[in-house]
Amino acid sequence: MTDALQGLNLVTLLKRLDAATTRLEDITIFQESIIQREQPFPSEILNNSESQSVQQGSSRLDSSASDFTETKIEAEKPSITAYEKLYNDHVAPFLALSKELDETLGKQVQFFANAFQEQLKLLKAVVRSRKVEITDSTFLEAVKPTNTLLREVFAIKDDNRRSEFFDNLNSVAEGAPVLGWLYVNTPVSYIPEYKDAASFWTNKVLKKFRDTDSRQVEWVKQFLGIFDALRDYAKEYHTTGASWDANGTEFKEALKSSGSPTNAPLASASAPVAGGPPPPPPPPPADVFQTDDSKGKKPQGMGAVFADLNKGEAITSGLRKVDKSEMVHKNPELRQSNVVPANKEKPGKPQPPKKPSGLSTKKPARKELQDNKWLVENYDGEQEIVIEGEMQQSVFISKCDNSTITIRGKVAAVSLTQCSKVGLVVDSLVSGIDVIKSRGFGVQVLGNVPTITIDQSDNGQIYLGAESLGTEIYASSTTSLNINVPDEDGDFREMAAPEQFKHTVAGGNLQTTVVEHVG
Repeated sequence: MTDALQGLNLVTLLKRLDAATTRLEDITIFQESIIQREQPFPSEILNNSESQSVQQGSSRLDSSASDFTETKIEAEKPSITAYEKLYNDHVAPFLALSKELDETLGKQVQFFANAFQEQLKLLKAVVRSRKVEITDSTFLEAVKPTNTLLREVFAIKDDNRRSEFFDNLNSVAEGAPVLGWLYVNTPVSYIPEYKDAASFWTNKVLKKFRDTDSRQVEWVKQFLGIFDALRDYAKEYHTTGASWDANGTEFKEALKSSGSPTNAPLASASAPVAGGPPPPPPPPPADVFQTDDSKGKKPQGMGAVFADLNKGEAITSGLRKVDKSEMVHKNPELRQSNVVPANKEKPGKPQPPKKPSGLSTKKPARKELQDNKWLVENYDGEQEIVIEGEMQQSVFISKCDNSTITIRGKVAAVSLTQCSKVGLVVDSLVSGIDVIKSRGFGVQVLGNVPTITIDQSDNGQIYLGAESLGTEIYASSTTSLNINVPDEDGDFREMAAPEQFKHTVAGGNLQTTVVEHVG
């Protein structure tokens, strides 16, 4: 009888042990399938992970089940899973190849890849929260990290103009603003615009390396593939802009938790996709949000007017009853007084809200040579902009403020457009100088310039040297233009260009003369 009981206990124990082992294997297989879907790892790592999970036993069963539940919840967000897949399949391989080609290029693409990861944090908050306007202070704070990384992308391009990979650097810099797709209502049409901008430079890369370096051809293919994948992603999940959750939480609350890592993290930006374990998660964003103390305040401006109108008959409840001593028709003494009570100053019209600085559309300053044209744009407060020009080159200067540009050597032509308080110093030109829609400008000619044309500009100063006294100056729709010529002492003598003209009709023809003021 005792032997039969012992045999029964042994069978029961084996069944329980087998059930526990089966449970552990199911959990391990589930974990493996999730990891393979989110981020592929080498088979050796998966095998090691499986064996370690079985050895740990039932003591960690509860905690493992909790982790897998979180993974399942995250997997239920298709837009987040698809974005992580986009990064792992396109951005991470592109980063690895860039680092193989050149250290500087790899550093620039590293910032580009990090911007994708910062946008993932923002996306996680968006899909969990109710919609906020892009002008909201909380949203502007959330996009700052991405904007900071993109500025680094531009800076690396500007600091390495003599690099052999300058066309590659330009390609990434022109395409990087594509990450602004999340802030527009038509991302599907927005994304191809930046692909086209980047293609201008990737075509140069192909032209230079198509027959000499197959890695460069693959680099271009992978880079442009990012735009196509991002367009398809936006078309599927964010066709009309960011997909907010109408029943979600407050945006700032969702943002606080968006920095936490998922159980299927993105591929490491500093290593190949099939490398070791993923990097540690970034720290959660700092609490930069302030409590909204605007609740409970009375409406102001037009809101207060409409609030009073909605009171109906109760609108007069706030009026003070006038005492008889204050009534003019019952007080003759008040009519004899010459003092009229001053009316209180009426509040002015409410000022329109200023555009937030985070949405500024001013582009970064740049000075670069494209084919035979120098482009100088968007400089502000820069006094040492120097161009070493050649005879077949022209210079185009646009949207610069409070800056000085010096052009050394003889160039073909110079154009100054939409600039304010800009000084231009040139040696000699083959053609001439065009100044269009600029104000407060100054042009100094050291050598010989055939013509200077001024159109729709104001407050200009032109300084001619001894060799350029024969320069022809044409002005139209221009005011306050002064021309300075050297005198015998070496000083400049200022002469004002006429602005007032007299028109008469004589013999059926229009005759125009300059009005001279004598005395």
